Amino acid sequence: MANITQLKHLEHIEDEMLNYGVDGCDAAVSAMKEMLRMLGKKPSSGYMQTKWDGAPAVVCGKHPVNGMFFAGTKSVFNKEPKICYDEADVDIMYGDASNDLQEKLKFCVKYFPDLNIPTVVQGDLLFTSDVKEEEVDGEKLYTFTPNTITYGIPVDHPIGTQIKNAKIGIVFHTHYTGKELTTMSAKGGAPTSQFSKSDNVVVVENDTEMSDVSVDASKLKKFEANVTIIAQMCKKSGKFLDHLVENMGTKGDKKFHVASYLKQFFNAEIKASRSITDPKKALKSLGEFYHEKMGKEVNKMKSVQKQAERRKMLYDGLAYLEDNEQAFHAMFNLYRKIQENKTIVIEALDNLETFRTFVRTDKGYKVTAPEGYVLHHNGDMIKLVNRIEFSYINFTLAKQWR
Repeated sequence: MANITQLKHLEHIEDEMLNYGVDGCDAAVSAMKEMLRMLGKKPSSGYMQTKWDGAPAVVCGKHPVNGMFFAGTKSVFNKEPKICYDEADVDIMYGDASNDLQEKLKFCVKYFPDLNIPTVVQGDLLFTSDVKEEEVDGEKLYTFTPNTITYGIPVDHPIGTQIKNAKIGIVFHTHYTGKELTTMSAKGGAPTSQFSKSDNVVVVENDTEMSDVSVDASKLKKFEANVTIIAQMCKKSGKFLDHLVENMGTKGDKKFHVASYLKQFFNAEIKASRSITDPKKALKSLGEFYHEKMGKEVNKMKSVQKQAERRKMLYDGLAYLEDNEQAFHAMFNLYRKIQENKTIVIEALDNLETFRTFVRTDKGYKVTAPEGYVLHHNGDMIKLVNRIEFSYINFTLAKQWR
């Protein structure tokens, strides 16, 4: 897991072996050892945060050069940054954006200065003028739907009381260090204790209190045993994982190598609500997925010669799957085992959440789990998400922010 300079995308723990080969696999093992200490309530150097399904992502605070308050989306890190100091700047910088996004950013530049944020921070916007008071399953809640998940908090909860009177809500999860926006480095957590209080702004804390977690002794033992197994599997698959990473790419022949389709394949399986359980079936499905994708690439070619070249790549790819059958089986088993341990952690942490979480369906609200969690360890950040549940919802339900 590589240290993150600017927080634009977090990776799933099971994908790290596809990102960095054996090094990514070893880093996942290290992260799980840290989680084991946390779940067992032993001294640890890491900490966990709840991952909120907020939108848009907001970067704001004290500009490192001029000291003025600013706000914007992650576009503040562009070569030509979109930085807003007031509402007029929102019209100029984000004039081509949706009216909803413009309204959200105008709320940010209007109310966030009251917090006197001492540095540059990043967070997920939760609500502005879109809070509703609803009764769900007999419980009166304040609800808001920033993205895919609808969050609810009892109206008589202390946070509910704050939301009733507030104009905007956000969860800050990251702060930045450095002297220039374009070169700042992301650090987990935000110095919210240093913020000024404002009745207009609800700042939701997202650190997960691991001291409150309760894990059954048998599950903790299972988790520990899995870590040992995963470490052994990493050694067994190490060379093959590195070979896959070496052959991934977006240009030239590497673009059409089987390795470059692995993440797409896993996402397609998630979208179809299929788990990786049987490595033989998974390999067969991967072959079918690759054949379909490459078949489209063949059909794109206008000349017979180019079609023949793409078709040869297709056949070479299928031969690669066959020649490395056992290596792929081992990789799928490793992937599944990491997911198994991830699930143990997620299920333990879900019980700690204060907010109710739902998704909207044509039949009303359906209870769902929180989006997931982010582990901070050795300067790295890695996410743990129930991909079959949340990612399926994320793929299939329309999102307000793209």
